[in-house]
Amino acid sequence: MSDIVLKSEGMNKRFGGVHALSDMQFELRRGEVHALVGENGAGKSTYIKILSGVYQKDSGKTVYDGKEIDFKSAIDARKAGIGMVPQIIELAPKLTVAENIFMGVYPTNGNGIINWKELQAKAESIAETFDMKHMVLQTVDQLGTGHRQLIEILKTLIYDTKIIAFDEPTAALSAEETGRLFELIGKLKAKGISIIYVSHRLDELFQIADRITVLKDGHYIGTRNQKEVTKAEIVSMMVGRDLDLFGTDNRKIGRTDEVVFEVEKLQAKNNVNDVSFKVRKGEIVGCFGMVGSGRTETMMSIFGDNLLESGEIRMRGKKVRIKSPAQAVKLGLGLVPENRISQGVILIGSVRNNITLPFVHKLASKRAGFIDLKKEGGIVKHFIETLKVKTPNAETPVKSLSGGNQQKVSIAKWLASSCDVLIFDEPTHGIDVGAKADIYQLLRELSDEGKGIVMVSSELSEVLNICDRILVFRDGTIVHDFENTKGLTEEEVVQLALG
Repeated sequence: MSDIVLKSEGMNKRFGGVHALSDMQFELRRGEVHALVGENGAGKSTYIKILSGVYQKDSGKTVYDGKEIDFKSAIDARKAGIGMVPQIIELAPKLTVAENIFMGVYPTNGNGIINWKELQAKAESIAETFDMKHMVLQTVDQLGTGHRQLIEILKTLIYDTKIIAFDEPTAALSAEETGRLFELIGKLKAKGISIIYVSHRLDELFQIADRITVLKDGHYIGTRNQKEVTKAEIVSMMVGRDLDLFGTDNRKIGRTDEVVFEVEKLQAKNNVNDVSFKVRKGEIVGCFGMVGSGRTETMMSIFGDNLLESGEIRMRGKKVRIKSPAQAVKLGLGLVPENRISQGVILIGSVRNNITLPFVHKLASKRAGFIDLKKEGGIVKHFIETLKVKTPNAETPVKSLSGGNQQKVSIAKWLASSCDVLIFDEPTHGIDVGAKADIYQLLRELSDEGKGIVMVSSELSEVLNICDRILVFRDGTIVHDFENTKGLTEEEVVQLALG
């Protein structure tokens, strides 16, 4: 595996005032899985988008299969044998699997009309790779997340593919789907296809990667053989310092007996079945369960997005009825949603507008109704600095930020709104280890201020290390409430979650 199929040197790319790549370098061997890691904004996604023709570099050189390349479009890259599976799956839901696979490159007759029989035959041939031959005439909106991601992979296999870049491929997958993806990557590797694998989940890298390259602030830090390096060493390379991920719980107030939020016998159509729990002042309550266990559905019902059929919600002992998210916010309840793209941020809006959106009316003068821009600017500046959001300025559109920084803006919005109870649904999803440590510390600081915190997470290690209590969900209800997490093992929690 010593032959190099791709090598980049001196890669530079700017977005306004942000130097996304600065003299970056990377090499890829034939038939290897090469992980590309770094904090949010390190340049990982920027590099693979340049490689796959989505972006154009400012300067630098990439030699692929013995020839220098500079693709002007994703189609050009695909035709040359370089495909990318993006972090955010963007398919046409009302079109068939076959139409999505060949989007932009449909086979046509001599007169330019699409040859539907040829399209179906070619799609069936490619889809057979993943046992999806029978699905090619189904519309995408009938398929789950796992199959949709496979379609993105199939799109890369139309041509004689030599390289596939995966950008956070397991972000929306269950553990079972992740396992199948790893098996697939093993098959692709066995065929001599080279894989560039971008992920924040270090456990994954140590399962499938041959080599790991670390970027920081757009700069190349180093490359290590996976078998010759530890996770701690990779983290240190990423953040530039030794990192104690979970830190020390040094909260002053900690947990009190005062109940600030309570739900009783909640029932809703979307997998919410007789759910009851309490949140005390200064307490961090963790919610764990398998995919489909009802955690997120419960939180959305509480927040007014999925209307309740029955049950009660109390804020500081007072019964309330929440019929909409807007009403929830007025009552002092905030929710950082799981899906930042569709629910957490307004992509075309500025960082400033996103952060102050839930409470912008409070910044307006009572007489004239004009927003106090100075006050607003101070609030936004504070939370950009607190959460270390990498952005040229507060007026930058959120869509131009990296995924992790978009997540930070989503979190900042609710921190700035000064809610009494905050629900965080997968708060570290798509965030690097350095930012995770910051978020964990932030949760503790919020609880230290007396806020009630509910954290939904699929990462059991963070639930065990950060939360005071753990609620285990299964089949839309809470099957166990661990009042004390000290000495609790992952096996005990998982057994209950699996039933």
